[in-house]
Amino acid sequence: MSEELVGIGEIATLANVSKQAVSNWRARYDHFPQPFQTLQSGPVWHREKVERWIKMFKGEATHVLSFINLKGGVGKTTTAVAVAEILAQEERKHVLLIDLDPQTNATVNLISEEAWDKLDQEGRTIAQLFDDKINHHLPPKFDIERSIVRGVSTINGGIERLDLLPSSIRLIDLQDRIPMIAMTGNFTVNPLDILKLALQPVIGRYDYVIIDCPPSLGTVTKNGLRISSGYVIPTIPDIVSTWGIYQIVDNVRRFGNELQQDVEPLGIVATKVQGNNLHTRVVTDLSHGRLGKFATSGVAQPPLFKSKIPQAVAVARGADPEADLRTFKGKYGTPAYESLQGLTQEIKLLCEAKSL
Repeated sequence: MSEELVGIGEIATLANVSKQAVSNWRARYDHFPQPFQTLQSGPVWHREKVERWIKMFKGEATHVLSFINLKGGVGKTTTAVAVAEILAQEERKHVLLIDLDPQTNATVNLISEEAWDKLDQEGRTIAQLFDDKINHHLPPKFDIERSIVRGVSTINGGIERLDLLPSSIRLIDLQDRIPMIAMTGNFTVNPLDILKLALQPVIGRYDYVIIDCPPSLGTVTKNGLRISSGYVIPTIPDIVSTWGIYQIVDNVRRFGNELQQDVEPLGIVATKVQGNNLHTRVVTDLSHGRLGKFATSGVAQPPLFKSKIPQAVAVARGADPEADLRTFKGKYGTPAYESLQGLTQEIKLLCEAKSL
């Protein structure tokens, strides 16, 4: 090969990374140089162009964000899905949404139930990943590349840069058995690292990974937190929905300390907001960092995002793949979409600030 042309192996050597990392860069970054030519042995690039790109490249880390609330029905999934969609469509980021919730609401918000059922029967959901580790004496069925569904959304038949790792209701029967994996003969597997290890070949190709967690702080949620750089707490601004926020923050803080890993809350987002006195009072408390036990515990309350998501009837329609949706305003309704767009900008700015 000419000294002026380099293949993936040479690029990996120039950048001091693996060949897999170079392949992930190609998939993730639209500004990665195009190959000069594709030979039988693979693509080749002009060395000078690649070296210039590497010098400009700052090693941008993948932002992994978990969306958590211990209470259901607070708009957690809708918020996570919308942020993922807007990041992919409007910010042109490569995004993977991981549905860890056995209710599978995020999954069927992005693909049809028929498509999900086929994937589930073929073992191409997150449940199969955990099932393989529980039944480690059987040949594994889960394959990360085959399980990721590409170009998902109910808008315009899909969003090019948005991928999905679907969930399954089978996870309900599996989640209580996951903590016992290391005690049933599979001593090489840490139950908290199952998702982390599965994602290693692909995570580098994404700018953002959004994780929709189940309404608990069990092992499945901790698998998400294990790889997260931060988390978001969507909540209705009422007494019942905000009651568990202190428990979330305190438990995640202690979990991070045990792992010697920083998992910081990005903030709380008020969802399904109405103009009644209760919502107004709770939003005021959240704005001033004095929600419930936070006021006296010494544990800092996560900040409240400025963007508040109003109650919107159109949100329910957004999960219908037969609704022939063309725009975010059509899926979420204009007021909710504008708030979700503002929230996405806030999250993006926070993540970018942490990368500086």
